[in-house]
Amino acid sequence: MTAAHIPDLAARRRALDPSQSCIVQAPAGSGKTELLIQRYLLLLAHVDHPEEIVAVTFTRKAAGEMRERVLAALADARGGKAPATEHEKLTLELATAALQHDTQAGWRIAENPARLRIQTIDSLCAGLTRQMPMLSRFGSPPESIEDAAELYLEAARATVELVESIGAVAQDIERLLAHLDNDVARIETLLADMLRRRDHWLRHVHGRERAELEAALKNVRREALACAHGMFPASLRDELVELARYAAANLAADGRNSPIVACDKLVVLPGIDEPEVAAWLGIAELLLTQPGSWRKQHVISEGFPPGKTKAERAASKQWKDRALALTDALAASEPLRAALHDLRGLPPPAYTKDQWEVLGAIMRLLPRAVGQLKLVFQARGQVDFTEVSQAALRALATEEGPTDLALALDYRIRHLLIDEFQDTSISQYELVARLTAGWEPGDGRTVFAVGDPMQSIYRFREAEVGLFLRARAAGIAGIDLRPIGLTANFRSQAGIVEWVNATFKQVMPEHEDI
Repeated sequence: MTAAHIPDLAARRRALDPSQSCIVQAPAGSGKTELLIQRYLLLLAHVDHPEEIVAVTFTRKAAGEMRERVLAALADARGGKAPATEHEKLTLELATAALQHDTQAGWRIAENPARLRIQTIDSLCAGLTRQMPMLSRFGSPPESIEDAAELYLEAARATVELVESIGAVAQDIERLLAHLDNDVARIETLLADMLRRRDHWLRHVHGRERAELEAALKNVRREALACAHGMFPASLRDELVELARYAAANLAADGRNSPIVACDKLVVLPGIDEPEVAAWLGIAELLLTQPGSWRKQHVISEGFPPGKTKAERAASKQWKDRALALTDALAASEPLRAALHDLRGLPPPAYTKDQWEVLGAIMRLLPRAVGQLKLVFQARGQVDFTEVSQAALRALATEEGPTDLALALDYRIRHLLIDEFQDTSISQYELVARLTAGWEPGDGRTVFAVGDPMQSIYRFREAEVGLFLRARAAGIAGIDLRPIGLTANFRSQAGIVEWVNATFKQVMPEHEDI
């Protein structure tokens, strides 16, 4: 494919501006790795030391491939290889410039390839903990393991066994046991699962007030209402209100207990505040079956009586036909159906006294369980990826501010390249923020993140695809990231790409949801 036939050539050139921080969305087959290598070679021609560029990937295989391809590009440029494609031509030009700088600076990268800091993100975290073992609270480096389920369960079991002790922790465990009918195995399983996901909640469990947590419940409810309200077609709202009022009036007159009765006094489509929740639940009941599909018929239990006289039966049929016409008109909107069904699972707006007592016990026990997990890690000499990431964070900053290591790294790292950014976990995202804390626009330091939210595969390692969307929208640690999207596909034919896009559009949301 020639340069003239690459539809996103301008975007690829913008990604090679060494003064700009960027976040690149690169679909499968778009030449992401080649772009990363080109960016790396470009930066090699601009830095004082190759170690000032740090490129991180998620697997050793990807890191090894990237290193090999950078070195191969430098070797090809040194050997005067003739390019076969426009991509290869640009890569060789960048490699030639990097070689010239290598010669001028006396780096001798070909003889010292270890100076290329291309590594996995876990390797980067482990390296930080080794440099500051006291701050990271690791002694000798432990073994990082991918599946720590056995360790989580051991820590959970040790936590539950604290019921044999005395004091507040024993009382909290007793309260939790009573809440879950003394099902010890279930408590251990729940605690183990929370330990696996501690990257999500550990920073949030301390000092939370009841009002703050209940405000979160209300926010969830309000967001769910806003979602359903925004998706409902404006042209059908008046018809919905009339049908809901008709059904509610019949149910109330018949003394039937149904959520639809709450729609009795509707004048317009309900809003998105707490008082409107009941009406929205009534609307969901009116339009959906219990499993959540669109209703195909409406009977007396939904407020559509058959009628006793001929006139009543005719009127009833008209109302039923209108209701079916409404659901037929809405049936094409799968997101609306899902939003209405989700309303049925809303959390309560506030905790009961018993719920709050149990929640308090859980919030006090979870940090205890984390403490037990650290003891298990220490005894086994093994840790999970979350622990390595959190240890690296501790090595970079304390409550008093940046550590000496952070300040040294701030001086040494000038360019950070991140592959598969959609698979970043919360701790790893915060690690990037701490590594780049203090960077200023225009100071010559850049972040270059590449990924594709539709290819996130590391959920089991607490990857949060929403972090990619957040970084694209708001940047990282005050660093604005120029959004760049690649569209060219070098791996498949146009017909295959178009078919895949059309097919998978049915399971992808219409709007991004961070």
